[in-house]
Amino acid sequence: MPHIHLETTADLPENANIPDILEALVARLVGFETIQSASVKAYHSLRSNWQMGAGAPAGFCHCTVGIMSGRPLELRESISKGMFAELKSHFEMSLESGEVGITLELREMDRETYMK
Repeated sequence: MPHIHLETTADLPENANIPDILEALVARLVGFETIQSASVKAYHSLRSNWQMGAGAPAGFCHCTVGIMSGRPLELRESISKGMFAELKSHFEMSLESGEVGITLELREMDRETYMK
């Protein structure tokens, strides 16, 4: 039951490409072993109100990837690095202008308590 939750601030020009970005993130995630395409859910939340600390870029892009618990650390690291690289590749314009901070968090969903 992998989930991809992409959050971006409304000031990013890349927001016009969110459907393509979600499609690319799903394609990247299903490229990893043990990830079944039919089980992936990807969605986006646009943040119209936000505040960044002094000296931070004006906006942000954050992606949370949730996967079921039990995968080896090496695979989780590989997923995290691969997904972060994919995410950054879609926000190059804002990265180059210094207008975005990009982060990614890989979370494990507890197999014993996750319900569907």
